[in-house]
Amino acid sequence: MDLILFTSFIPEIFLSLCILFQLVFNAFIVNNLKNNFPIIDKEAFSQTTFILICVLLLIFNNRIEGFFSNFLFLNDISTQYTKLLFLLSCLSVLLIIFRNFKLQKLNFFEYFSIFLLSVLALLLLISSSDMISAYLIIEMQALAFYILASFRRNSAFSTESGLKYFVTGSFISGLFLFGCSLLYGILGTLNFQHLSLLLSIPFEESYSSLYYLLLIGVLLITITFLFKISAAPFHFWSPDVYEGAPLATTVVFSIVPKFAIFSFFIKWLCIINTIFSQVQYLLLISGILSVFVGTFFAIRQKRVKRLVIYSSIAQVGFLVAALSVISINSLVAVYFFLTIYIITSVLVWSNISIFYSFQNKINVFYNKAQTPLFISSLSNLFKINSLWALSFIIIFFSIAGMPPLSGFFAKILILFSLIATKNLIGSIFLILISAVSVFYYLRVIKIIFFESKENSLKTENSLIIFNTRFLYLDCLVISSFLFLLLFIFFYPSFLLLICQYIVLGSSFF
Repeated sequence: MDLILFTSFIPEIFLSLCILFQLVFNAFIVNNLKNNFPIIDKEAFSQTTFILICVLLLIFNNRIEGFFSNFLFLNDISTQYTKLLFLLSCLSVLLIIFRNFKLQKLNFFEYFSIFLLSVLALLLLISSSDMISAYLIIEMQALAFYILASFRRNSAFSTESGLKYFVTGSFISGLFLFGCSLLYGILGTLNFQHLSLLLSIPFEESYSSLYYLLLIGVLLITITFLFKISAAPFHFWSPDVYEGAPLATTVVFSIVPKFAIFSFFIKWLCIINTIFSQVQYLLLISGILSVFVGTFFAIRQKRVKRLVIYSSIAQVGFLVAALSVISINSLVAVYFFLTIYIITSVLVWSNISIFYSFQNKINVFYNKAQTPLFISSLSNLFKINSLWALSFIIIFFSIAGMPPLSGFFAKILILFSLIATKNLIGSIFLILISAVSVFYYLRVIKIIFFESKENSLKTENSLIIFNTRFLYLDCLVISSFLFLLLFIFFYPSFLLLICQYIVLGSSFF
């Protein structure tokens, strides 16, 4: 029986073996003298794509639910659907990662193996149902991310971002371990199945001293997850780390781990929700503060990359505010908003990576040094490529929550879940701050359409660059995701049904 349940983890076993084989195989090819030390970036990208597609198919065809090693890991309907959405998000960003990888001339095949290691860790985190296994997996994922952040060894900014990420990540891991030690010292277990039973005891009435120690442990663990998702006021590390890291790594940080970390965070909140109401107030305050900080700091930014980073902090604030209400409707709204967030993030980073490539060709043409991408660099874009400029309207209006786009529907679901629990003050704050956030999205659109500037490259040459064959696949991805933003608004039933399957299929709800 245990062997049959063990087969439910075949996708993770297959992925781990593929990572080992990929590292050994690519190292043998690169270090072979007969091959004259070739650069195999395209081969590593193709291998990674093929491996992720195989893992996706294995999970899709997996019909076995079970647990492994005394509930250290658990597979149910919820985890399977979450893994499918997670792997689809990984596949959608892989092309963006490879474009920026080539643009910044990293030329290390190990990058894709480390990326697959982080994917493996996040897949295991989705199945994790114990704090011990979760800590080991989070550290494995964090170590992979530390390396990815400092992968550009000839850049002081990349090295600095990796060091900042390592120092802050080590500190927050200490808080996580301290919170877990308090839980284990009082309850004698860190298993989610056991914790859900033990926390049903009214500690506040019978054991008040133990209750406050438990509360400290729970708050420390919750703060750790708020740090991981870059929610204010624990976001202090993300702008500097994301900006200093290579652009390919920034895309990984902002998109890839979101599904896995939120999935595990929701499991944790479902367990502690019955006894610790203080956590709900912490999440609501953190959510509103994230929207506030992300909005008002984004207004001051002049660089596109930093603007998107603060915008993502504001979007995470909506998710955290919705998690302050643990109900079926609120969790469905969280997964729905998370899916729309991934779609819009893929679109934003795809456009940024294409424009970086465009700007890099201009700099090479005129023998200039590579410079950061400023918002003012987007001026005259409507005259150069009108279709591309129109895509920016759809993307930024969806992020701002303007109808008829999916971002509007996702924010409405979040607000309805808050209003249903009579959380009117929080809902009003979110609406008012979101209204302010429309300003900097409109500012970007104004620059694209109405602000003229003497660009260093003529329009004819710009059109030649935009029409290169290398952009065909990027244009296909962007147009498909733009269609999804419109389609989901008018026909949201399919995605809502998947989100309901994820919530209702969870063993912890």
